[in-house]
Amino acid sequence: MSKNKKIDLFGFIVFGVLLLSIVMAIVGICIDWTAGKIESIIGNSESISFTLSELAKNDTDSFTVMQTFAYITLALTGAATITFVVSKFLNLGFFKFIVVVVCVLLIVSAIITIATTFSFCGNYKIDGGLVGTKCVPAAGAWLLTIFSVIGGLAGIVGALKKQ
Repeated sequence: MSKNKKIDLFGFIVFGVLLLSIVMAIVGICIDWTAGKIESIIGNSESISFTLSELAKNDTDSFTVMQTFAYITLALTGAATITFVVSKFLNLGFFKFIVVVVCVLLIVSAIITIATTFSFCGNYKIDGGLVGTKCVPAAGAWLLTIFSVIGGLAGIVGALKKQ
Protein backbone atom coordinates (compact mmCIF):
# COMPACT_ATOMS: atom_id res chain seq x y z
CA MET A 1 0.00 0.00 0.00
CA SER A 2 1.16 3.46 -0.72
CA LYS A 3 1.05 6.19 1.86
CA ASN A 4 -1.11 9.15 1.06
CA LYS A 5 1.18 12.11 1.75
CA LYS A 6 -0.33 15.48 2.48
CA ILE A 7 1.08 18.30 0.38
CA ASP A 8 2.94 20.71 2.61
CA LEU A 9 1.53 24.03 1.41
CA PHE A 10 3.53 26.00 3.96
CA GLY A 11 6.76 24.43 2.65
CA PHE A 12 5.86 25.47 -0.89
CA ILE A 13 5.17 29.03 0.27
CA VAL A 14 8.53 29.21 2.06
CA PHE A 15 10.24 27.77 -1.04
CA GLY A 16 8.50 30.41 -3.18
CA VAL A 17 9.66 33.18 -0.86
CA LEU A 18 13.22 31.84 -0.99
CA LEU A 19 13.10 31.69 -4.80
CA LEU A 20 11.78 35.25 -4.89
CA SER A 21 14.67 36.24 -2.63
CA ILE A 22 17.18 34.79 -5.10
CA VAL A 23 15.57 36.60 -8.02
CA MET A 24 15.44 39.92 -6.18
CA ALA A 25 19.04 39.54 -4.99
CA ILE A 26 20.18 39.03 -8.59
CA VAL A 27 18.08 42.00 -9.73
CA GLY A 28 19.49 44.07 -6.88
CA ILE A 29 23.05 43.36 -7.90
CA CYS A 30 22.31 44.18 -11.55
CA ILE A 31 20.48 47.51 -11.09
CA ASP A 32 21.64 50.80 -9.57
CA TRP A 33 23.44 50.18 -6.27
CA THR A 34 24.12 53.79 -5.26
CA ALA A 35 22.53 57.05 -6.27
CA GLY A 36 23.55 60.59 -5.72
CA LYS A 37 23.07 64.18 -6.57
CA ILE A 38 25.77 66.55 -7.73
CA GLU A 39 24.97 70.10 -6.67
CA SER A 40 26.84 73.25 -7.62
CA ILE A 41 26.74 76.53 -5.76
CA ILE A 42 25.05 78.21 -8.73
CA GLY A 43 21.99 76.01 -8.24
CA ASN A 44 22.48 73.35 -10.89
CA SER A 45 22.04 69.74 -9.84
CA GLU A 46 22.37 66.45 -11.62
CA SER A 47 21.34 62.98 -10.48
CA ILE A 48 23.82 60.15 -10.83
CA SER A 49 23.60 56.44 -10.11
CA PHE A 50 25.97 53.50 -10.34
CA THR A 51 25.58 49.75 -10.52
CA LEU A 52 27.83 47.50 -8.49
CA SER A 53 29.89 46.65 -11.58
CA GLU A 54 30.32 50.34 -12.45
CA LEU A 55 31.54 50.99 -8.92
CA ALA A 56 34.20 48.29 -9.41
CA LYS A 57 36.39 50.95 -11.00
CA ASN A 58 36.53 52.57 -7.57
CA ASP A 59 39.19 50.41 -5.92
CA THR A 60 38.88 51.43 -2.29
CA ASP A 61 38.72 49.25 0.80
CA SER A 62 35.16 50.29 1.62
CA PHE A 63 34.03 49.35 -1.89
CA THR A 64 35.76 45.97 -1.72
CA VAL A 65 34.05 45.13 1.58
CA MET A 66 30.68 46.30 0.26
CA GLN A 67 31.00 44.29 -2.95
CA THR A 68 32.22 41.19 -1.12
CA PHE A 69 29.28 41.18 1.27
CA ALA A 70 26.83 41.78 -1.59
CA TYR A 71 28.06 38.66 -3.37
CA ILE A 72 28.24 36.67 -0.11
CA THR A 73 24.61 37.61 0.54
CA LEU A 74 23.64 36.45 -2.95
CA ALA A 75 25.45 33.14 -2.43
CA LEU A 76 23.86 32.64 0.99
CA THR A 77 20.41 33.26 -0.51
CA GLY A 78 21.02 30.38 -2.92
CA ALA A 79 22.47 28.23 -0.14
CA ALA A 80 19.44 28.90 2.07
CA THR A 81 17.11 27.80 -0.71
CA ILE A 82 19.09 24.65 -1.48
CA THR A 83 19.43 23.62 2.16
CA PHE A 84 15.71 24.23 2.73
CA VAL A 85 14.77 21.99 -0.20
CA VAL A 86 17.22 19.29 0.90
CA SER A 87 15.86 19.42 4.46
CA LYS A 88 12.30 18.95 3.16
CA PHE A 89 13.30 15.92 1.08
CA LEU A 90 15.51 14.23 3.69
CA ASN A 91 13.37 15.26 6.66
CA LEU A 92 16.31 15.05 9.06
CA GLY A 93 16.61 17.25 12.14
CA PHE A 94 20.27 17.97 11.42
CA PHE A 95 19.44 19.59 8.08
CA LYS A 96 16.85 21.79 9.77
CA PHE A 97 19.66 23.05 12.01
CA ILE A 98 21.80 23.74 8.92
CA VAL A 99 18.92 25.68 7.32
CA VAL A 100 18.58 27.82 10.45
CA VAL A 101 22.33 28.51 10.58
CA VAL A 102 22.51 29.43 6.87
CA CYS A 103 19.44 31.68 7.18
CA VAL A 104 20.86 33.46 10.24
CA LEU A 105 24.11 34.01 8.32
CA LEU A 106 22.05 35.32 5.40
CA ILE A 107 20.29 37.88 7.59
CA VAL A 108 23.56 38.99 9.19
CA SER A 109 25.24 39.26 5.79
CA ALA A 110 22.36 41.32 4.38
CA ILE A 111 22.55 43.74 7.30
CA ILE A 112 26.33 44.04 6.91
CA THR A 113 25.85 44.65 3.18
CA ILE A 114 23.55 47.64 3.69
CA ALA A 115 25.76 48.94 6.52
CA THR A 116 28.87 48.79 4.33
CA THR A 117 26.93 50.47 1.52
CA PHE A 118 26.05 53.35 3.84
CA SER A 119 29.71 53.45 4.91
CA PHE A 120 30.84 53.56 1.28
CA CYS A 121 28.38 56.35 0.53
CA GLY A 122 29.59 58.27 3.58
CA ASN A 123 33.16 58.07 2.30
CA TYR A 124 32.10 59.06 -1.23
CA LYS A 125 31.30 62.71 -0.46
CA ILE A 126 33.11 65.30 -2.56
CA ASP A 127 33.01 68.91 -1.48
CA GLY A 128 35.22 70.80 -3.86
CA GLY A 129 34.03 74.34 -3.29
CA LEU A 130 31.93 74.65 -6.43
CA VAL A 131 30.58 71.10 -6.46
CA GLY A 132 29.18 68.87 -3.70
CA THR A 133 27.81 65.35 -3.88
CA LYS A 134 25.54 63.28 -1.74
CA CYS A 135 25.54 59.50 -2.14
CA VAL A 136 22.91 57.09 -0.81
CA PRO A 137 22.11 53.39 -1.35
CA ALA A 138 19.84 52.97 -4.37
CA ALA A 139 17.18 50.39 -5.21
CA GLY A 140 19.64 47.55 -5.82
CA ALA A 141 21.13 47.67 -2.34
CA TRP A 142 17.68 47.85 -0.77
CA LEU A 143 16.25 45.00 -2.88
CA LEU A 144 19.14 42.71 -1.97
CA THR A 145 18.92 43.57 1.72
CA ILE A 146 15.16 43.49 2.21
CA PHE A 147 14.48 40.33 0.23
CA SER A 148 17.47 38.53 1.76
CA VAL A 149 16.19 39.30 5.26
CA ILE A 150 12.67 38.18 4.27
CA GLY A 151 14.07 34.99 2.72
CA GLY A 152 16.21 34.33 5.78
CA LEU A 153 13.26 34.77 8.13
CA ALA A 154 11.06 32.57 5.93
CA GLY A 155 13.74 29.87 5.90
CA ILE A 156 14.04 29.95 9.68
CA VAL A 157 10.28 29.77 10.18
CA GLY A 158 9.98 27.01 7.57
CA ALA A 159 12.75 24.97 9.17
CA LEU A 160 11.41 25.32 12.70
CA LYS A 161 7.78 24.58 11.83
CA LYS A 162 6.59 21.27 13.25
CA GLN A 163 5.24 18.87 10.69
